[in-house]
Amino acid sequence: MKLYAKVFKTGKKLLTEALHALGFDDKLCHDNELVALNTLGWNRNEVSSLPSPDQTSRYGLLQGGTGINSVTDMSQLSASVEIKDKGDDVFHLTNNQYFVEISRGVITMLYDKQARREVVPKGQKANQLVIFDDKPLYWQAWDVEVFHLNSRKELHATSSSVISENTPHRVAVTTTTKISEKSSITMTISLSSAPVGGHSYIETEAEIDWHEDMKFLKVEFPTTITNTEASYETQYGIVRRPTHYNTTWDMAKFEVCCHKWADLSENGYGVSILNDSKYGFATCGSLMRLSLLRAPKAPDAHADMGKHKIRWAILPHKGPLDHRTVRAGFEFNNPMAVHSHPSVSDVKGLMSSFKLSKDSDEGLVLDTIKRGEDDEDVSRGDLPKRKGRNVIVRVYDSLGGRCRGSIEVGKVPIAKVWKCNVLEDDIEEVHLSKGAFDIELRAFEVATYRLLLQ
Repeated sequence: MKLYAKVFKTGKKLLTEALHALGFDDKLCHDNELVALNTLGWNRNEVSSLPSPDQTSRYGLLQGGTGINSVTDMSQLSASVEIKDKGDDVFHLTNNQYFVEISRGVITMLYDKQARREVVPKGQKANQLVIFDDKPLYWQAWDVEVFHLNSRKELHATSSSVISENTPHRVAVTTTTKISEKSSITMTISLSSAPVGGHSYIETEAEIDWHEDMKFLKVEFPTTITNTEASYETQYGIVRRPTHYNTTWDMAKFEVCCHKWADLSENGYGVSILNDSKYGFATCGSLMRLSLLRAPKAPDAHADMGKHKIRWAILPHKGPLDHRTVRAGFEFNNPMAVHSHPSVSDVKGLMSSFKLSKDSDEGLVLDTIKRGEDDEDVSRGDLPKRKGRNVIVRVYDSLGGRCRGSIEVGKVPIAKVWKCNVLEDDIEEVHLSKGAFDIELRAFEVATYRLLLQ
């Protein structure tokens, strides 16, 4: 009980402070066990860099469910990704899922081996940087006018690409492009080995030094997909918008709000674009386009100016849009953190608590675990205080269909469970049996549960 109280009292502190309170350490120690922390509600298998005392590239396979997971050193495993310099600024990146050709810093070929499908149309270029004049009629920092698309200009690499990483488990090509005399961008396109049951995607990390006036920077992804509408993730839902300009209403939707991913799918195949920090997207025909930076001068003359680091990834997938893209978006934004701990068994039960059962519908996402806002020991006094200590669990349906499942509380001692509204007012009591309680959600429903600690 002392351990649980120690953790739940850190609800308003940073995650790192909570981890340190539990004995986790970012630094390597020979006496500690190296573990991966999965904060999401499903099993994950992914390749990740590991902390190394000599700063050399070292990778491990992180795998397991919610909480503490094993870390397998991949130095003893066979190589599964490679890169070849073909000359004339052309590179070939290959793993067991994809063949990628990079020419002068852009992707000229992306072949899905398992689906036997070309993703980039022949003669076109994905990961192509483009810049536009951005001069709205009113409200510079808020409005975007459709006529800005007529000023499209491609940006080309100003130096030859170089192999920036070449290990058995991750390869990368880095290219620098001068945007203007004041601005530049360095992009690193990488491909990692694909773990069994995990995601493999073509990832880009861009470091941008941005000092423009009334310009709009974007990156384009032409595809071989045909559909009249595309899907865009927002918090707790999906927005679908047309990919054509058949009417003025359609044309007005040329830029769409988007959070962790955008997807364009047809029967049997699709392409998702994941990102970690940008929220404007557009799809016209089969061309997908992610908005990166603007340069308005009012009301803030320095908006977006300076250095930025942005990540995005191309995720082709066989079949329609489904839970694989939803989960990949969460995983891209919440990479598994590697820490060391002197005695993992002491905290393993707590760290693996509050998760969806294995037989839960795959569209369910356990999004939030936090303290009760009105609990007497953490209340700010704005509302009447509630006696006892509560854990709030929020779950939602991510794909738009009725979902069923169970939430397992693990070894945390729970006395009672209530379904409540987002203000944490109780609606009805929920039956708790054998450390779990059943849930059933409508399409895109956001459900909140209050769990009273014993």
